[in-house]
Amino acid sequence: MVVFDLDGTLTPVDSLWTYLHAAFGTGDKGKESARMYRDGQLTYAEWASADARCWAGISLRTLENALDKIPFRSGAKELFQTLKARGVKTAIVSAGLSILANKAKNQLGADFAMANDLILRDGVLTGEIIVNVNLSEKMEFVKRVAAQLHIECDEVALVGDRPQDLTIPDCLKIAINPQDQLTIQSADCVIGNDCLLEILEILK
Repeated sequence: MVVFDLDGTLTPVDSLWTYLHAAFGTGDKGKESARMYRDGQLTYAEWASADARCWAGISLRTLENALDKIPFRSGAKELFQTLKARGVKTAIVSAGLSILANKAKNQLGADFAMANDLILRDGVLTGEIIVNVNLSEKMEFVKRVAAQLHIECDEVALVGDRPQDLTIPDCLKIAINPQDQLTIQSADCVIGNDCLLEILEILK
């Protein structure tokens, strides 16, 4: 199985949260809640809830229009098609938002996707969110999926751009355009460009 992060990995957008704040003009509120999270004043769930409240009243169509401007990295679709042809399971696990993770799952052909759910009522964001994937606990979900599929950790490759994406010791860890030195140190292999097809060379 190959498990992909989403923001900054399958897409060039480092943070969907920041991207949506910019798109909807809520950047100042977003920066403040992010600062409070970094300072330990908010938990991840509280931070996500604070961001979600900023977007209450925004229509699903407006949200989808913003997401339509986010491309996938070069080679993404061919990569997933090749992995499927090889009989390799694929999963997208993100501490971002499920509306983009599910879009990626459908368009790329991934087997699984898990992220955080913005709540809609009558086609409008309510300002509420269900946090399914905490940033610091992403890999626990990966372990559960692997166990359910009877796949050992040494048969799993992790692909991401941050240390939190690459924390299971027995997995093959592939960093894509790593965010910092710690990510590089956490990885077994590093890809420093935007073409995801290099992953296939590593997985041969």
